[in-house]
Amino acid sequence: MPVIVGAYERISDDAEDTGAGVERQREDCHALASIRRWDIARDYEDNDLSAYQRKVVRPQFEQMLTDLESGVIKGVVVYDLDRLVRQPRDLERLIDIYEENPGYVFSSYQGDIDLTSPDGRTMARVMVAFANKSSADTSRRVKRKQAALVAEGKLLHGGRRPWGWLPDGSVDPDAKREILAGHARILAGDRISAIQDDWAERGVGPTNAQGARYVGSVKSGKAPGAVRHKTVQHALTHPALAGIKTYRGEVVAGTDGAPISGNWERICSPAELDAVVTALRDRARTTRGGQGVAKYLLSGIARCGACGKGMRGGVKRASYLYSCNNYSPDFRCGKVGRAGAPVDDLIIDLVLADRHRRRRGGEAPADAWSGAERLAQVQSEIGELIAARKAAKLSVAVLIELLPPLEAERDDLLYERRRLEAKAVQAKAAEAADVETREDFLTRPLDRQRALVLQSLKAVIIHPSGRTGHKFNPDLIEPIWAA
Repeated sequence: MPVIVGAYERISDDAEDTGAGVERQREDCHALASIRRWDIARDYEDNDLSAYQRKVVRPQFEQMLTDLESGVIKGVVVYDLDRLVRQPRDLERLIDIYEENPGYVFSSYQGDIDLTSPDGRTMARVMVAFANKSSADTSRRVKRKQAALVAEGKLLHGGRRPWGWLPDGSVDPDAKREILAGHARILAGDRISAIQDDWAERGVGPTNAQGARYVGSVKSGKAPGAVRHKTVQHALTHPALAGIKTYRGEVVAGTDGAPISGNWERICSPAELDAVVTALRDRARTTRGGQGVAKYLLSGIARCGACGKGMRGGVKRASYLYSCNNYSPDFRCGKVGRAGAPVDDLIIDLVLADRHRRRRGGEAPADAWSGAERLAQVQSEIGELIAARKAAKLSVAVLIELLPPLEAERDDLLYERRRLEAKAVQAKAAEAADVETREDFLTRPLDRQRALVLQSLKAVIIHPSGRTGHKFNPDLIEPIWAA
């Protein structure tokens, strides 16, 4: 029986946003698997994502590890090991899985590596260490160059020009209007796919140097001419929109730890961009794990009162219900099911009452950030240490010991400040998208309805009904209120 494997493709910087690089890798991986007489069950593609940056989450890489652990696939084929991992910690996660599964296979154009043997693991670690050093060296050189350009007052968004600016560096008013409208829709609860469809219908979207729009292939399930989902998200979340310089997907930071600002005209503020990025990230936690767009108000929000797992909506006898379908190998639940309409009606009433209560109580004061004084103190201490080292008053060993804890605290303070700023933007957007009546609520698209629910509730627990019969009991529906 052929070995079932997965093929992993990745490229750090897709300059044309066409996916051509990963497509070539896919062809080579499939050819290599054919030579080995392995069957590829799935392609895992992380296009335009870095494997070096620690804060970058590669969704398909994580899915691949999950599938390896569960036995869905029993090996991996890649074009090159550094396409798969560039951080030693990611390699160790992969090695742990292979050590627990001695029969798993691994192959690349560099050659097969036995990750279950000491020699194979050592070779992989050496290769990843060199790849990591290469990325670190490049990052360090680029950061120094970008800092010099800032000091000289030069324009910073060189390379591929993000959507939103004209060739002369001025803001494109049409693109700016579409970007800000996209931000408003995301903050109101719309999904990227809704914006994707709208742009396709109106012929809107980023263009390449020749003026042609970036479009996805017909096989993606969209109509011809639809802009790729990733392209839409990238266009609406590019740091350059807030005047922040990036290089190969990495934000260029100054010596104070804050992102370096370019001298071009901004389309939005950093806080507004953070609010959009946060909204997309939070929404991803309530999706159906790649199983498609939610079709019911509480899909993924409702939770089983018996096992705590998420409940999904489904049609039964011309009506719909929420049910627990948790049938994992080591646990079987499926004990809870409830007619969907009365649950939705109850939750809508609770959400409307909560919003009415908030309006009556006035606008809640924004959380005040109390770290300004400490941030200034930490940045001052970092500057003094660096100045002392430059004046040869401090050894490198002492600097290495004292600097990292201060930099970590500084980064935490900067993150907290940006988080609160983004929260304030989201609060204003929620106020603008408010609803007062059930009719208002029901006229909104489902994505916006779900967003309104999540502004009031973290989850809805549906408890087992026991022997109460088929009569709806609201006491068995437990709302978990958001802070």
